[in-house]
Amino acid sequence: MRDLLSDLRFALRTLAKSPVFAAVAVVSLALGIGANTAIFTLLDQVLLRLLPVKHPEQLVQLRWEGSHYGSNTGYAALSYPMYKDFRDQSQVFSGVMCRYSLPLSLGYNGQNERLEGELVSGNYFDVLGVKAILGRTIMPDDDRLPGAHPVAVLSHSFWVERFRADRGSSEASCW
Repeated sequence: MRDLLSDLRFALRTLAKSPVFAAVAVVSLALGIGANTAIFTLLDQVLLRLLPVKHPEQLVQLRWEGSHYGSNTGYAALSYPMYKDFRDQSQVFSGVMCRYSLPLSLGYNGQNERLEGELVSGNYFDVLGVKAILGRTIMPDDDRLPGAHPVAVLSHSFWVERFRADRGSSEASCW
C-alpha cells in the first residue's frame, strides 16, 4: 500500500511538471472512452437487445434471390403471392407475416404531413404477439379485400407527439 501511494505521488509530480502532456493524455482518454461507450450503446440497441415482441429469439427474416413470380421492390424482397404461399403452406413456421415500408401523407386538422409508414399483413401483430394499448390492431379480416376498410395503427410516441394523446383524434386521414 505504501508503494502504491509513493508511486501515485511520483506520477502526480511528473504530470505537474508537464501540464500540456497531462492535458493531452486526459483528453485522449476521455475521447477514447466516450467513443467506445457510444459504439457499444449503438451495438446494444441494434444487435444485442431483443425486440419487445413475443419470442424475439424465434424471429427470422426471409429473403429471396433469383427469379420468382409476382412483383417486388427492393433487394431480396418477397412478393405478396410468395408471402401468401409461405403463410398458407408452411409447416415450419408458427406464423408468417409481411410488411412493406413506404412514404405516407397524414391529414389532420387541415394540415398535411409526410411520414414514413408500413403496410402490414392482417396477422402482423398476432405473429409478433403485440397488443394495442388503446383501440385495436390490424386483424386478418382487414386485408381480405384490398382497400375495403383501411385501418391505421399508431405508435404510442407518435400518438402522444402528434395528437397530444387525445383519445378522440380519429378524424385523421392517411394516404
